[in-house]
Amino acid sequence: MDPTGGAVNRKWTRDEVEAALKEILADALVVAEEKIVPEASLIHDLGAESIDFLDIGVQQTFGVELPNKAIQDRALSWRNLEGLRGILENRYGTKVTQEEMRQMHTRGIPEVLRWLAEKSGIAVKNGDAEDIAGELADRLVREVESVGFKASLIDRNGTAQLLLQNLNSPKIMEGMLRLFSVGALVDFIAERAGQVEQ
Repeated sequence: MDPTGGAVNRKWTRDEVEAALKEILADALVVAEEKIVPEASLIHDLGAESIDFLDIGVQQTFGVELPNKAIQDRALSWRNLEGLRGILENRYGTKVTQEEMRQMHTRGIPEVLRWLAEKSGIAVKNGDAEDIAGELADRLVREVESVGFKASLIDRNGTAQLLLQNLNSPKIMEGMLRLFSVGALVDFIAERAGQVEQ
C-alpha cells in the first residue's frame, strides 16, 4: 500500500503527497486516477462511505493520523445542537434540555427564539436570530479549523442563512461532507508530513 517504498520519515512536497494519495485512493476505492482531482469529494464523487478507510494507508505512507474521531465527535455535537443550546443558555440565562433541543432540530433559529420566549418569557430583540446564526456558523468554522481543515472551504454566510431556516438543513451536512475533498486531504496531509518548499 505504500507507493513510496516506506519513506514515512521523509519530508513530502505537496505534489508528492497528491501523487501518493491518488494511488492510495485509486486502490482503496477502485476508482480511475483521472477521476481523483483536487475538487472531487471523497464521499459524493468518489464513493467513499467515510474517511475511516484511509487511516492505515495514510499512516503507513505519510506518518499522519487523520482526525476521524475528532470529526465524528464534532458532527455528533453539531447534530445534537449542543452549540445552539450553549448559546441560548449563555445569552438568555435560561436552561434548555437536550430533549427540547431535539424537538427543535428541523426549525429555524427565529422559530426556536419564539418558542424560547414563550417558554421562558425572555425578550428577543430584532437581529438576535441573525446574530445567533452568525455565532453558530463561526463556531462551525472554528471546529473545522480545529481538526485541521481549512475554514475557507465553508461558506459562513450561506451556513448562517441556512440556520435561520432549518437547523438540520441537509445542505449544511452536505457542505461538511464536501470538506473531505481530495485537495483538502492533500493539504491536510502535506501540512503534517513535513512539507518542504516546492
